[in-house]
Amino acid sequence: MNPAKADLKGKKILFIASFYPPVASTNVPGAMRTIKFLRNIENGECHVLTTPPVMPEADSALKHLTLPVNNEVIHRVADFDIFKVLLSIRARLKALIKNKGTQASAEGAGAPTQQVFKSSANSAGSQSKAQQLKDFVYNLCYFPDQAGPWIFPAYRAGKKLVQERGIDAIFATGSPWSGLLVGYLISKATGKPFIADFRDPWMNNPFHQSKGAFLDNWSQKLERKVVDSAAAISLNTEPLKQDFIQRYPHVSQDKFFVMPNGFDLSDFDSIDSINKPAANTDTHVITLCHAGFLYGVRDPAPLLDAIMLANKTLQAHNTQVRFQQIGDVQLAYQIAERYQAMIADGALLLEPSRPYKEALNALAAADWVVNIQPGTKTQVPSKLYDYLAINRPILNITPKDGALGQLVNQYQLGEQFDFDETEGLAKHLVDIATQKREQSGEFSGYASRSEFDCRKISAELTDKINQLV
Repeated sequence: MNPAKADLKGKKILFIASFYPPVASTNVPGAMRTIKFLRNIENGECHVLTTPPVMPEADSALKHLTLPVNNEVIHRVADFDIFKVLLSIRARLKALIKNKGTQASAEGAGAPTQQVFKSSANSAGSQSKAQQLKDFVYNLCYFPDQAGPWIFPAYRAGKKLVQERGIDAIFATGSPWSGLLVGYLISKATGKPFIADFRDPWMNNPFHQSKGAFLDNWSQKLERKVVDSAAAISLNTEPLKQDFIQRYPHVSQDKFFVMPNGFDLSDFDSIDSINKPAANTDTHVITLCHAGFLYGVRDPAPLLDAIMLANKTLQAHNTQVRFQQIGDVQLAYQIAERYQAMIADGALLLEPSRPYKEALNALAAADWVVNIQPGTKTQVPSKLYDYLAINRPILNITPKDGALGQLVNQYQLGEQFDFDETEGLAKHLVDIATQKREQSGEFSGYASRSEFDCRKISAELTDKINQLV
């Protein structure tokens, strides 16, 4: 049964998205959030306010897409980077001073040389204060994030766009949070209803890097302004919705609603392994695949240690579990050194990043796909929805009480192991290797998969828009 259609009923919508193709691989989830909605919306007029291309189309991680994806009108607005302007002014002043100094030296040639001593004012302490000032100016120029210089040019262009095109409603997605501020400002200036879409938590973000107490407090106030001003607040997980309800008790709970990232089946038309057994038919090799950035607390060590334990047991059966990592790895240790033996015997494959479509093909060909997610309370990795689309069994390395662990257990979306359950994970790997070797237990898909179909989610978005306008 197909989901209800996402019918805009003739309305005009402005989507504000800092990330839109062409994009680097790290920005694919943000760009795809908007694209998935746009592709499934009908009977309306959609505009996208975004940034200029940051790379040639041939280098885009989404180069398989052809723009527009569904007759949307794309408006690209350049930023105004004041920090770069300041650097340019400083460089010119230094060059001017250097030229004057060279002229003075030439005029004073042959005169007695005077030794110039630096005063105690140029101590490490004063240098530290100068660096602090420089850091503050930098953080202020790129506030609340690196897209900060885009806010006011985008606001001016967006305000004009709303007025000239008769836009009915605004949908702004973040991060970057600058996009939410653009939506807020345009809504305040035009009176058009504004949906603020939080793909990640702004405040209470476990990966937040402080810009200092002053700017951090300012961020908190700006998030509150966005929440108070928006006609509706979209959150991509239920735990994130509950976090907002708890932090903003004065706001009606009806304002908050959940729209998971979901999957769009049109992205997977050319993936041959969907709804079929894995392409890896070697019953003596079990491939676990992860495509994406591994860094910091997103550490594969528990899985790799479990694989080593499992392979010791499976050695008697001439069977091996293999982990295929596609993408960059930046950990507190050198993975190639620590797991040199695994690389040597083929149990660990470290491969560079691939375009989105190629990565999906590799994932679809694996026996199992892997999530490695720390115990974030409100965040679910977007790759979970890709995994559901390609219909492969999922191994989740994540705590039970995190957002991903709760979602996995609620909807029965694969196996779940915590980071300290190495022995239990190793036993599970032996079991799935045995099942494949005996050619039993073919994967038939997860019963709740349809809940995350983006056609259904897009219909919920258009229902919300139609209620607001």
